[in-house]
Amino acid sequence: MPILLDQIKGLSDSKFSGIAGSVAAMVGLDIHSTPGLLKVHQKLTKETSGTEPDEFCRVKVACSNGYSFWFSYTSGKIWARTSAGVWSLAYTTVPAAGSAGCLGAMEYNGYVYWATQSRLHRIVLASADDAWPNLTGAGLNWATFSITDTSWHPMAKQDNRLFIGDGYYVAEVDEDGVFDDDALDIQSPYRIKSMTHYELDILLGTFIAATVNKTEVIRWDCVSPSWNTSDPIEEVGINAFIRDDNYVYAQAGRAGNIYFYNGEQLEPFKKIPGDYSNVKYGEVYPDSVGNFKGVPVFGFSNSPEAGNSTGNPALQGVYSFGSYSRDYPKVLDLSWVISQDKTASIEIGAILVADFDLLVAWKDGTNYGVDKIDYTTKYASAYFETMMLFQEKRDIIKTLKDVYALYETLPASCGITFSYKINHGSYVAMTSVTDSVINKIYVQDANVPNVGSLQIKVAFTTNANDAPTLEVPLGAETSE
Repeated sequence: MPILLDQIKGLSDSKFSGIAGSVAAMVGLDIHSTPGLLKVHQKLTKETSGTEPDEFCRVKVACSNGYSFWFSYTSGKIWARTSAGVWSLAYTTVPAAGSAGCLGAMEYNGYVYWATQSRLHRIVLASADDAWPNLTGAGLNWATFSITDTSWHPMAKQDNRLFIGDGYYVAEVDEDGVFDDDALDIQSPYRIKSMTHYELDILLGTFIAATVNKTEVIRWDCVSPSWNTSDPIEEVGINAFIRDDNYVYAQAGRAGNIYFYNGEQLEPFKKIPGDYSNVKYGEVYPDSVGNFKGVPVFGFSNSPEAGNSTGNPALQGVYSFGSYSRDYPKVLDLSWVISQDKTASIEIGAILVADFDLLVAWKDGTNYGVDKIDYTTKYASAYFETMMLFQEKRDIIKTLKDVYALYETLPASCGITFSYKINHGSYVAMTSVTDSVINKIYVQDANVPNVGSLQIKVAFTTNANDAPTLEVPLGAETSE
């Protein structure tokens, strides 16, 4: 019987084409923990202990005192989460001018800093767990921005200073607590949308307008009066930087493109597979990135803009983009689905990784929440779909005979199911048999006629915290 997959290498470019071993769709599966095995990820569960966020949080801060703070993008609300996972509404920002939604935040030099449209605020970290209700005076409206960007104030630490994007200015707070509203001028019409440290420098991801297909990544050494290098690309903005230790990738534009930054230029690297158009687009928000167990992760969102009228160009959720070690290729897959169990018409906000905890803020219409990995329950709807099979005989009528998969473990009340799709139709379920002697699940003599194109879907049936672990290969056979 021919082997269809001898290993799984993440998402293919489409169901028609991809590197050997890639698949057309993969949701909720773990290909990194044990090379050669396909496991089901733990599910994400909404945290509800205390007063959890009831608005969309696109900005968060993980603090050295064990707390994390989550900031509303639309109002001045700030929620505190203790290391034990208990939530409280810590504070509601009332800025002296401009909108109150938080556009950037970071811990720096003993303070938590957060930015609204026109003001920078701060609070002493040591007392942040109990002093929020009494925050007045110097901490609130601590500094004033010059440009007062309405959408983004990304932050990065470098050279023992805190840098903050404000339109075409980079503002700065130094170690003595002195604020400079214009440490660098990148010149209008560019606006700074994303920011990260890079070696001894910082990188600035820029944006002009939704109607301007031009943007730049700018590298600055933090001291020169002008930037050091810049690289223009034909995209609508650099949305977020994805870090993989010393490597940096940039997600740019509205069509799911990911670029590798080589120190001077952005090189096209990968694309989130989907069907993109002028009415179907999405992006990664600047703070919707992290690194979980050594693997970069990011959240892909359906754009909330009115022009995204059809929407949902690709599945939305938390993607992984990494490898087990340097001996394996960088692969892309949709690893985690939010607790709403939806992969369409949602937005993924701030992502926070705290050791083995992964926290994900999300928006689903008028519903909001922050999920955390639930180590007591597996995700119940994990699956993958192959690319089109037997393409070399696409124009020859075939009969699908057998399909099989091998497993390492198959706990009680767990299983693996197969479905087939022929000639670009709909998936049809198949009846399988389990051979517990050689650990094989198979469909024999299916006798599905008139097969031109063929795809196989493999779904995982879980039971609480138990799930099958599937060995790859996957096999199938047809006859002409």
